[in-house]
This record gives sequence, structure tokens and C-alpha cells, in this order.
Amino acid sequence: MSISDKKEKELKDRLLELEEKLLDQNESLRTQVEQKSAELVKSERLATIGTMASRVAHDLKNPLTIMQTYADMLTPEIIAKLDAKDKEKWFRLQNSILDMNRIIEDVLDFARTTEIKKTSNSLLRIFKLSLNHVKSTYGIQIHLPEHDMKVNCDSRKLEGVFSNILNNAVHAIDGQGEIDISLTSDSEFAIIEIKDSGHGIPEENLEKIFEPMFTTKKTGTGLGLVICKSIIEQHGGTITVSNKPTTFTITLPLK
Repeated sequence: MSISDKKEKELKDRLLELEEKLLDQNESLRTQVEQKSAELVKSERLATIGTMASRVAHDLKNPLTIMQTYADMLTPEIIAKLDAKDKEKWFRLQNSILDMNRIIEDVLDFARTTEIKKTSNSLLRIFKLSLNHVKSTYGIQIHLPEHDMKVNCDSRKLEGVFSNILNNAVHAIDGQGEIDISLTSDSEFAIIEIKDSGHGIPEENLEKIFEPMFTTKKTGTGLGLVICKSIIEQHGGTITVSNKPTTFTITLPLK
């Protein structure tokens, strides 16, 4: 092979190599464009859903609040006149009103992003407050951390996060079991773990659990954990979930 033929071959090989690189880059760019486009469409769709849902929720909230107020006022008088079977129906009605209120609050929290107001707070105190919103039973034991830790946070919003996760754990246990809450830290973050003794989350659902509208419950909006994730991220932290046992791990900045 002459020198000119050798140079020509080297040039062709180089051109083929560059062509392959360009094709790879084009494929990578195409994938990125498709991904970003899908994210944009999803974001715009969620924004539209959020706006519509917010309007509907506001329209429902006022009459529902009136129903709850009158139900609370009439309960002592009505209970005195009902037999055991009808009392159960009355309490079921009240619980349904509370469930509807919770769903509406989930929708409103998803539709609006309110400012995080941080102050120094005891995590143990927030957990104790969150238990007031947890529908537990005598067959379920919730173990609070043995020691406390303080972080700068919005205590009201974290209270909502903790009660949401604890209610999910109670639902997963289904009547008999334990929920363990632990607090540890490293040099930068407080680390909160909430473990339950339930059957665990199906593996195919683990990656979807923080997606809007995803739920395995018969009732609910599928927005609770999405809102939790948003609140934790607004604090500069993270929230993840793992299986066997089901464990929600939350990190919050110490400083």
C-alpha cells in the first residue's frame, strides 16, 4: 500500500469514526429532547389539573365545613336518642366528612405552594403532635425516638408530613403490628426513619410511590406523598422509601 493510499484509508477511518460519534450524539440529543418534552407536557398537564382541582376543592370546602360544624353541634343531642346500630351510622357519617375534608386539603396543598417558615423546633415534639392526626388502633404500637433533636423547620408542615406517613403505615399494618421511629444524624443532616411491620410495598410500586395521582388505596387522591416530598425538598432535605421492612427515610439539614 502506497503512502497516499494509507493516508486515504486513515482519513476514511477517521471520517467513519466521527460519523459514528455524531450519530451517537444525535441519538443522545434526541432522547434528551423527548425526555424534556415529556416532562414539560407532564408539568403543564399537572398545572392545569392543579388549577381545576383547586377551584373544585374551594367550592366544596365551604358547604363541607358547614356540614361538619352542624354535625359536631348536633352530636350530643342526636347520640342520646340513637340505639347502638344508629350511633355507628352517625359516627360513620362524621368520619366520611373528615375523610372528605382531608382529601380537599390534599388537593389544595398540591395546587398551592406556600412559603416555608423555619424556626428551631424539637423533632420529638412534632412527632407527638402528629400523633393527634393518626388513626391508630389498640393493636398497633407506635414507638417514638428515645432521644430528641432540633432542626430549623416549619413545624406545622412537618407535622403534616409525619402524620401522613404514619397514617399510611397504620393502613399498611391493618390492625396488628408496630411502627418504629428513629432519629440519628451525621455531620450535615438529621436522619429520620419510620419503619412499619406491614407486608411491604409491592416492588413494582416503589418507583411510583411519589408520583402524583398514584395510589393503591380505594379512596384518596394519591397526592399525600407527593406533597410530603415537596415539603421535605423545600426544607433542603430528601425523602426515600425502601422495603422489607417498609422504611421511609427523611433527611433534614441540621444548619
